Amino acid sequence: MDLIGASQPFGITRRLSYTMTPDRYTGRVLYVTFRTEADLSQWMPPPLQPVDPHQGFIKVYSLKRRPEHGAPLPPNFSQYNEVCVTAMASLPGEPTRQYNIFMWVDHDWALYKAREVFGWPKKLADIHLTATYPGKGAYDLDQGVNRFDADLSRWGYRVMSVRAELDSEAPSQPTPPFHGFYTARHIPGPEGSADIAEVLVIETRDGWFGKGVYGTASVDLFGAPDEELTALGPVEVTGCVLREVSWVLPGRPARRQGDLGQFDIYVGE
Repeated sequence: MDLIGASQPFGITRRLSYTMTPDRYTGRVLYVTFRTEADLSQWMPPPLQPVDPHQGFIKVYSLKRRPEHGAPLPPNFSQYNEVCVTAMASLPGEPTRQYNIFMWVDHDWALYKAREVFGWPKKLADIHLTATYPGKGAYDLDQGVNRFDADLSRWGYRVMSVRAELDSEAPSQPTPPFHGFYTARHIPGPEGSADIAEVLVIETRDGWFGKGVYGTASVDLFGAPDEELTALGPVEVTGCVLREVSWVLPGRPARRQGDLGQFDIYVGE
């Protein structure tokens, strides 16, 4: 039998490989919008440009993934947490889309599915959520304790803390639009050959957002040997919202949109 491998070690079945099959995602997401004095274009390779170089948002997900056509997998292979630092990106002649600058997940099977294949900048992390939600039937009925807290760390280093206070009676706030994602896929080529360096568009389908529960939040960012969050500096939180979400990621959700521009690649000493 021929060996098979894609973003995973070679094996004789497809158990080790990324498979181009559609998956449905369901769960909750906390959006925390912020402003920063840092220029977010530093993390966005051309030709992508931030819509506002000082406006970003954090997404804290509690998700369940299952095959769209098939039986659900056991909890340890289907439920996970994810945190993203994101900005709205523009490309000439295209709609604005989200661009994930930093991403962390707490299971390796949520990491390898899309890191090299689609260019998601995912890393493994410890992500702990302490969440109670406003009542009125939409969320857990723990009256008087309407918090959503998240702590993210990597191998003993604190990376991020989010503290949100939600209120089911709070007025709505502007939230980032969603028209899919841009990603930047860079795969170095062997010596003498060109790198793969391209912009991809990632498009989901059958997306659904539940009614938002709004509130206030605080965000603290920390350092680690392989993190750059402290370069964002202190951020000013401008709003937060908790939503129930659902979408399908098709088996082949990416389409090539163009080449990346010139950018620096650190190759060591």
